[in-house]
Amino acid sequence: MQITKAAGINPAGAPDEAQLQKINKLAKSPLAAEDVYVFSVRLCDDQVDRDYERFSRQALKELAPMFIGKTGIADHAWSAERQTARIFDTSIEYEQGAMYIKAWAYMLRAEKTDTLIREIEGGIKKEVSVGCAVKKRICSVCGMEYGSCEHRKGEQYAGQVCTAVLCEPTDAYEFSFVAVPAQKAAGVLTKGLSPEMPDAAELKALKADAALGRQYRAELEKDVVRLGLLLDMGVDEQILRRMAKAMGSEDLVQMRKALEKKRAELFAPAPQLQTGKEIARKHDSAFLI
Repeated sequence: MQITKAAGINPAGAPDEAQLQKINKLAKSPLAAEDVYVFSVRLCDDQVDRDYERFSRQALKELAPMFIGKTGIADHAWSAERQTARIFDTSIEYEQGAMYIKAWAYMLRAEKTDTLIREIEGGIKKEVSVGCAVKKRICSVCGMEYGSCEHRKGEQYAGQVCTAVLCEPTDAYEFSFVAVPAQKAAGVLTKGLSPEMPDAAELKALKADAALGRQYRAELEKDVVRLGLLLDMGVDEQILRRMAKAMGSEDLVQMRKALEKKRAELFAPAPQLQTGKEIARKHDSAFLI
């Protein structure tokens, strides 16, 4: 699935020697410091955005190196004419409990880019959005793959707002200058931020989410074993337990649905009211309902 998420940029200027060496690894011909303009970008973070989605921290760690060498364009228009910049370095940073990918990008100083550079320096061109691909979206409520459960993004379940957690990135495409970002924390980065580790409240919330997911899975396994025994599938209880534990979450849900359907077919409730009416007629009873 293709994902686009917003971020923000931080004005900079001429590259230092270490940055220039990384830039020249991407350039066909050696560039001098005065030839290029560099700026830093907050690509994406682990915070819930306006789409009620967020990247997992592991996904951010995997995405960071994928963005090196990727191009910078405008409004996700995949055209060579829109290419204005390229990422030459990335890192994982922490700020106020949030983890995010910080990238450094460069563009050539020329008449064509002069206006854009001035807009970045002047704070006009501020927001950017990333384009990437992820393999999975996980429901924050039950821990299953989003779309295979009954939970929906933005809805509350027992006081918890459902979000889709983006996991297992497979590719990074580009970053784009945009007008309206999806991430609420998008904006100009402050220079000289010191990294900080996640706070206690955030860790507590993450542990609570994980515990809820484990509880839901345990209930699924228990239901599959119970239904398997009820339907007399000819399999020992311990074998059923091992089978349920080895299944993926989505397979467990489908298995429970199939067993529930089979149980409903075999143990359909008898129409007691109709039987009572027939007996009453046979014995000529009063009070026929």
